[in-house]
Amino acid sequence: MGGNRQPASVPDLVRHGNVVFGMDDLVTRWVAKRIPQFHISPGARAIGITKGNDLVAGVVYERWNGVHVEASIAAVPATGWASRSAMFALFYYPFITLDCQAISVLVPSSNLASLNLATKMGFQGEAIVRFAAQDGSDLIVLKQFREQCRWLRYGQGKQGTKAA
Repeated sequence: MGGNRQPASVPDLVRHGNVVFGMDDLVTRWVAKRIPQFHISPGARAIGITKGNDLVAGVVYERWNGVHVEASIAAVPATGWASRSAMFALFYYPFITLDCQAISVLVPSSNLASLNLATKMGFQGEAIVRFAAQDGSDLIVLKQFREQCRWLRYGQGKQGTKAA
């Protein structure tokens, strides 16, 4: 994959409802604590989802090469974090702000909850890397393409959503 190219500008902190942009370091560290063997790449960007003052979900975007980005997602179970507006923001950033054509997520085959979440989000299986996950299970590569992303439809016509 290409390098870690950066978008032209990212504001310091923007809050749109329960979605927070501009807290990359805090959110990436939070995600890293929840995903075994996750290492933060230089230049990673992140979006957090809050409940009150608590971070309940985070998505880290890494290895952006101009057309593709890799995402890592962590969430506190049963917090109801995945609202339509949150999902819109999580896909708006890579597909519209970064102008990506595709997003990939890598999930161990042993992590059924994350595989379920990824497929509900619209990611589809693309490859299996045998015996590549940290626990010795297979690593599943799932991908979503911009033209297939149903979440972007929820924000059409809304103003002020290009926050990141």
